[in-house]
Amino acid sequence: MYLIRDFKDTDLSSLELIYHDAVMEQGQRGYSSEQVEFWAAFPYLYADNFRTLVLAGYTRVMACNQIPVAFATLHPDDHLALLYVLGDHAGRGIAGRLCDDIEKEAARRGVDCLRTDASVLSRPVFEQRGYRLVEQELIEREDLKFTRFIMEKSLPSSHS
Repeated sequence: MYLIRDFKDTDLSSLELIYHDAVMEQGQRGYSSEQVEFWAAFPYLYADNFRTLVLAGYTRVMACNQIPVAFATLHPDDHLALLYVLGDHAGRGIAGRLCDDIEKEAARRGVDCLRTDASVLSRPVFEQRGYRLVEQELIEREDLKFTRFIMEKSLPSSHS
C-alpha cells in the first residue's frame, strides 16, 4: 500500500537512491549514456545542493510498506523542483498522486501558477496534467547539453 507522508531527515539517503535509480532506469529513453550517468549522479556530485533543495522545500515522500519509493519537492513555493519514482514502482500513478499533493500545497500557499523544468521524459506526464510549454531551453553541464522544458500550470485559487 502506498502512502504519502512528510519528508523526514532519515529519508535523505533513500531520496538520493530514488533519484539515481529513476534516472538510470528511465533516462536511456531520451538521453545518451553520458547524460544519464551525469544526471543520475547529481545527488552525490552536488550533495549539498541536493540536500538543501530537499530540506528547504516542501518535500513529500511516497512510501510502500513504510519504505520510500518516490518523492516530490516544491521549492520555491511556485516551482515543482523534484519528482522522482523508483524504476520498479514507475507507471503506477505515484507521480500523479505526488503532483496532486504538491499542486494542492502550492495553491494553499497562494500560488496561482506552478512552474516546473521538465525533462524529455517527464514532459508528456506534465502535459497530461494540464501543464503548458512556456519555453524550451538547452542547458550545459560539464560539457554535456540537456534539453529541458519550462512548463507551467494554472492552479485553482485556494481560500483556506
